[in-house]
Parts: sequence; structure tokens; C-alpha cells
Amino acid sequence: MYKGQGQLGSDANGKVFQEDWEYSSVVGMMLYLTHTRPEIQFAVHQVACFCHTPRDSHATAIYHICKYLKGTPDKGLEFVPDSQSLRLDCYVDADFAGLFNVENALDPICSKSRTGYTIFLGKGPVVWVSKLQHETALSTTEAEYIALSQAMRELILMRRLVTKIAQILGSPELATKMHSDVFEDNNGCISQATSPKFTPRNKHYATKFHFFKSHIGPEKGILLHKIGTEEQIADIFTKGLAGEIFKKLRKLLMGW
Repeated sequence: MYKGQGQLGSDANGKVFQEDWEYSSVVGMMLYLTHTRPEIQFAVHQVACFCHTPRDSHATAIYHICKYLKGTPDKGLEFVPDSQSLRLDCYVDADFAGLFNVENALDPICSKSRTGYTIFLGKGPVVWVSKLQHETALSTTEAEYIALSQAMRELILMRRLVTKIAQILGSPELATKMHSDVFEDNNGCISQATSPKFTPRNKHYATKFHFFKSHIGPEKGILLHKIGTEEQIADIFTKGLAGEIFKKLRKLLMGW
């Protein structure tokens, strides 16, 4: 989306932004576009973090996003009807301390991890998120577990909403058959999410984020699955990706 991979830093020593267009106004337009262009969510969130102190490097990132959008003016979300079943599926991922080598090591934000997830209704995405975690994760597994917890909160609420809508429309049988698959690519996270026990090493975060475990199981309608990183759609919301990888995940997310 912008040159290079990884995270966009504050560039404190970089040249101050001085151009004849308003940085925050353009960022606002891009934020509006993310409602129908989820594939730019990560990149737009990067440039939006620096509206108060933009540098030339941030403006360059905006130019690259604009160039990408100019090259895909007729593209957007593609929704494919799925009459076979009513389902809400979720792809969730986390980038562990992705700002560590980008921001000042003395700045606490450099240790923050990023949550990324998307929820599909049938074959189309209806929710997508890319945001820094409030807590400082101490390991990749912890960052993934926090992200999974955040995604599950929204998935559980979405399932309740869809159930209510199905009842209002006079199709309560659809709600009772609703199924959800949650796709996670970290083995440690999956193990903790499905294990009935906690270990002393994860007690400090498990006690806060374990609430969703009671919602996982065949009888609950939500199953947690291991997925390969190359198929993890949520990867597009947590880090800058090489062109071919980005296009592959965009195809899975957007249909093109």
C-alpha cells in the first residue's frame, strides 16, 4: 500500500509536512473509504496516527495509498449469496510488537501489538478491524490471545444480532442452525483457548480474556480452527505485506 513493508513510525527527526493540502482532511476521506475498501484499513490506520504531527514520510505514504486507489477505481466489496446456511466466520491475527524497531525504544507505544480481524457473513466480510492493543503483550501467544478475545466479543454480539433479525423475519430455525468457524494461526493461542485449564505463565492475562472460552464448542455453534499463515486473511490488517501476498489475501477477502 505504501513503499516498504512493516509499520509506519512517527519519524520524529524527519522533515515536517509542508504542502498545500490538508493532511488530516485527506486522512478523513480515506477513513471514509475503508467502509467499502477493507484492504486499505491497515495502511490508512498507519497514516491516521500522525494527523497532529505529520512528516514528509507520512505524506509519501498517503501518495502511495492514493496511487493504489487510483489504479483500482472500479473495485470494492463483492458479496456472493449463500443460501445453503447461515454462518458468521471470523479470521483473527496479531502482530507482536510490530513498532519495536520503528519507534523510540523509550516510548511505551513501541511495545504495543496490533490486533487484526474480519468477520464474514456468509461469503462476504461485514466487520474488519486493525488497531493497536491497549495492553502490552509479553509474547506472540499473548498478543494472539488478546486479539482472539477482542474478535470473539464482536463475533458473539454479531451472532446475537443475526439471531434477533432471523426471529423478526420469521425464520428462527435459521438462527438455531447458525454456525461459526474462527480461524487462528498460532498453536499456543489455540491450545490456551480450548484447554479447560490455565498455567501460571498465562494467569496474568487469561483471567481477563478467558471469558470467550465458554462460548467455544460444537454445542455452542462456534469452533476454533488452525489455519496456515498463507491463508490467514486477517494478516492483511496487522502488517505491511509484499505485493503478491497482499494480492492473494485481498482475493480471499474481497473476491478480486
